[in-house]
Amino acid sequence: MLLNPLQKDALTELVNVYVGYAASLLSEMVGLRILLSVPRVELIPEAEMEQGDLPLPEIFSPGHIVSSYISFGQDFRGKAFLVFPVQQAKLLVNACIGEELLLEEGDAVPPRFLDTDFDVLKEISNLILNAVIGEFGNLLETRVVFTVPEVELIDVTESDQRLFLKDGVYILILHTTFTVAEIEVQGVIMIALNLNSVSCLLNKIDTLLEEQDV
Repeated sequence: MLLNPLQKDALTELVNVYVGYAASLLSEMVGLRILLSVPRVELIPEAEMEQGDLPLPEIFSPGHIVSSYISFGQDFRGKAFLVFPVQQAKLLVNACIGEELLLEEGDAVPPRFLDTDFDVLKEISNLILNAVIGEFGNLLETRVVFTVPEVELIDVTESDQRLFLKDGVYILILHTTFTVAEIEVQGVIMIALNLNSVSCLLNKIDTLLEEQDV
């Protein structure tokens, strides 16, 4: 089950509305103008990832990443992740709290994270993931229950690149760009969904497309 071009365009448009709403909430929280955009959306079957076709080498290449995740349930259920390469995560945190971070090109040593950094990332992920998943729930006219986000600093190796996505039959991948104080930060929102949740989402998108043609 892959997205056809019309579904992909419609889903990309919806998701950009959702992250735009999340960006406005995040801007209010940190007192800075923050822009969020999702230029690319993909729906990947888990079977493809098991074959090594995960299309995220820039995020999942061996090295350190920061992953925040929530679980959500009821009729629309799964897990949602907000993932950054570790330098990008630190850049986002510092931009949000008004501190400068100079990154060395090719620096293999991950920046040092303080407890306050993880707290900031938890607040960011809580707001963004809840907003996006909540809007999907509104689209499907169903109530969604969330868990509190967890944040992890992970040393990714080639053997475990796909481990924390194993709970979903399909992975909805939202390539995300944050712009804070003219600083761009690249990350990924990933939503692991079961077959029923994916079917409900695509059926709703097809209904919206049919209504546009009337």
